Amino acid sequence: MPHQYQATIDLIKTVIHRLPGVFPQERHQQMENAIAALERDPNATLEAIEAELIEFGYELWPYCEAYEQFYKIFGESREREAMRQKLSEPARLTLDKFVAGGGNIESVRDGSKFEQFFDADVKREIVAAELDAHDGVHEEMEKMIALERRNDFALILSDQKDKQHALRAKIDELAALAARSPSSRSEILDKVKMFRQGFAYAERLPSLDDISHEIQYYIDIMDDQTL
Repeated sequence: MPHQYQATIDLIKTVIHRLPGVFPQERHQQMENAIAALERDPNATLEAIEAELIEFGYELWPYCEAYEQFYKIFGESREREAMRQKLSEPARLTLDKFVAGGGNIESVRDGSKFEQFFDADVKREIVAAELDAHDGVHEEMEKMIALERRNDFALILSDQKDKQHALRAKIDELAALAARSPSSRSEILDKVKMFRQGFAYAERLPSLDDISHEIQYYIDIMDDQTL
């Protein structure tokens, strides 16, 4: 029988499965084991499962973001070229137009823009070429990260960790306001949870400006209440 909170458990599984190979594999396995244990526990609460989602998000987000940035710098053009070599001339020209218009190579399997841009025959050809090129390019990226581009990836990862630290600190500022405003406490904490789940890609991750605006909004409410 599925867990009563199976949908949230499945969401965590999806998040874990998107981890790049550069993420520490021992910790990856620990995450797999932890969510499996929750899934087997019929008494596991939604709060406990969501807390795990947030904690995993804190760990995986910098690696996922860094890997995506590394791909854009060192992998995307390689994958595009590998795809082009496998395509017929008409499909190659259409792909080039798609990319020139801002299309993303990694989105060709499921992007709505891709669905609207190509006819059925070209779509099938391009998807097949991307599937063929994808694994080889990402295997090459893993080797680059482990060897000659190790320092490049380390710098990108450090930047993403710094960005996350700033975002988490600002979200904590918002959370601290809950204790100052009983009337808005529940609303504030709901937004805090939503923002924190953004690190696990379960919600949209806000910018620093977004969070600052929320903080100012509740400060203004509290100021009005004291008048």
